[in-house]
Amino acid sequence: MPSRTIHCGCGIAFALLVAANGTGAERVTVDPGLDDVEEEIIVRGRPDDRHQVVNLETMMGIYQSRLQGSILYRQQEYAEALPHLLAAARRGFKFAQARVGFILQQGVDGVPQDPQAAVAWLGVAATGDTHPEIRNYFKALWAKIPDQQRPALEDRIRLYNDRYGSRANRVTCDMSHKAGTWLKKLTCRFQDEHLYRIGAEFDPHGWATSTIEPSP
Repeated sequence: MPSRTIHCGCGIAFALLVAANGTGAERVTVDPGLDDVEEEIIVRGRPDDRHQVVNLETMMGIYQSRLQGSILYRQQEYAEALPHLLAAARRGFKFAQARVGFILQQGVDGVPQDPQAAVAWLGVAATGDTHPEIRNYFKALWAKIPDQQRPALEDRIRLYNDRYGSRANRVTCDMSHKAGTWLKKLTCRFQDEHLYRIGAEFDPHGWATSTIEPSP
């Protein structure tokens, strides 16, 4: 698959075509090593600070990781982008979760495929207030999963949502109109920003928000 065909603002539009057409199905394999890493993250990850006020250092670090991951992703440096995106995904940011899911589903740039983790991340990204493209892609992907495999995946999605969901990490996501246009964008922010009076300092197209943008 040429790398140019998978490059877009959020990686979801192309992935939806993959799910709808069933292309690339022969490439789907579970990598035990990566799957073990994912399970270890759940069991032995960061201290359980869900629902706790986010301190300034952590907040700034996650915003920086999200920005760096987004830049690398758009440059198609998927392997290098993955750890940055994971840092933001584990903190409840929807586009980061969707991008992680896409990378693990496709196995691009030398990253081993992990369909189960991919479905879990995409399921979390599609939960609650999210972008319609993310939700529609997950629905198309879910429709292709055999019935006998769904219960285990549903359990994993619930586990991921409990750990990495926006609400659990004090992140607020909503769809709003882009200033001066009828276009809507998905914006995710830590709800504790106001405690540090930093909201006005962020470039809305950089650190503080995620948006779908057309391919260059």
